[in-house]
Amino acid sequence: MRDVIKSFFLFVKKMSSKLATNDDHLQEPPSLMNSLPDDILLDCVARLPRSYYPILSLVSKQCRSLVTSPELYRRRSFLGYEEHCLYVAISENIETSNIHWYTLARKPNDKLWLVPIPSLPPMPLHGSYVVKGSSIYVMGGFHQWQRGLITPNVSRIDCVSHMAEPLTRMPKAVAASVSALVDGKIYVIGGSDTRSRQLKSTSKRIMVFDTEAQTWEVRKRPDWEVGRRWLSSVEIAGKIYMMSFRNSYVYEPKEGICETDPILHSENWSNSCVIEDVLYYYDDRNNFLRAYDPKERVWRVVYGVQLGLFYDGTWSYTHTQRVNGKKLAVFLHKVDALNKTKEIWCAEIALEKREGGKMWGKVECYDLVLNGKSRIMKCLAVKL
Repeated sequence: MRDVIKSFFLFVKKMSSKLATNDDHLQEPPSLMNSLPDDILLDCVARLPRSYYPILSLVSKQCRSLVTSPELYRRRSFLGYEEHCLYVAISENIETSNIHWYTLARKPNDKLWLVPIPSLPPMPLHGSYVVKGSSIYVMGGFHQWQRGLITPNVSRIDCVSHMAEPLTRMPKAVAASVSALVDGKIYVIGGSDTRSRQLKSTSKRIMVFDTEAQTWEVRKRPDWEVGRRWLSSVEIAGKIYMMSFRNSYVYEPKEGICETDPILHSENWSNSCVIEDVLYYYDDRNNFLRAYDPKERVWRVVYGVQLGLFYDGTWSYTHTQRVNGKKLAVFLHKVDALNKTKEIWCAEIALEKREGGKMWGKVECYDLVLNGKSRIMKCLAVKL
């Protein structure tokens, strides 16, 4: 069985290399695909890294059907091959409402790239995003940015089939809110509820969506940062950590308690990720990967990670990359003002705690993943 899997892996890389240099899609499955029984083929594909699936889907209709099969992901779970796959919402122009989805994949030469997902419809600009299981929930946003029209629509994206379905609409339309999933419920906080494009946090309610019952509940919002724009939010151990221009807050939904965290706010942790209850973000101004432990309430530098200083229009987005082992991905958005081009780079970083409690990182790859007029609006790690 091991030799079969090895042969299949080499076959996938070979076929992927051909597809990368040939625009013509294969009309019939290659001979190796026909020779393998369905169960063995399923087992082989389940053992491949998920980042190869976008290319594998181009090999044949059989492969395209296989990589979107629920049975494949049940087999991956049974074999222990689940991993965090990155989904990236990208806008080609932040003055429009055209948000398109990409997934981070790996080329045959092991370089990273962003692959578009054409089956998913465009999403509203400045919507709110939350992951539960293998689904992405999209809430609100601008339906028409130029006219300042906000939508109350909610969609669920199935990351196995790459299809979207509408869900129960929000009680009130908001854009640029922050959100988090706690105990199966999605908390949507703040955001603009007017036709103004200032995106200020004018909403005075917290909207809570029960993902099982698919019902909404409206709660009175404490009087914090009304009229201020929220920048980021994450969930850590059942608490929601939120950042505005003025303060960082820790909100406990069960007790309805919200407190400021000045130590957390001492760094610009927007566009961060959480691994094992520790918050990480890349400080692109000072060229450091930083980590914040809520229990110890202290910021630390992750040693060994420096991706270079880029002063012209650079910003970063950090997110979890995989379940097995501590890995994260850092996206750097670089603007060349002279040539009027934009580039998105991605670094994959493995994390390790060494003696003395110091955290070290190793940059395993650092690649240009997308160029042209594009801007990352959100990164989400989905367990598949």
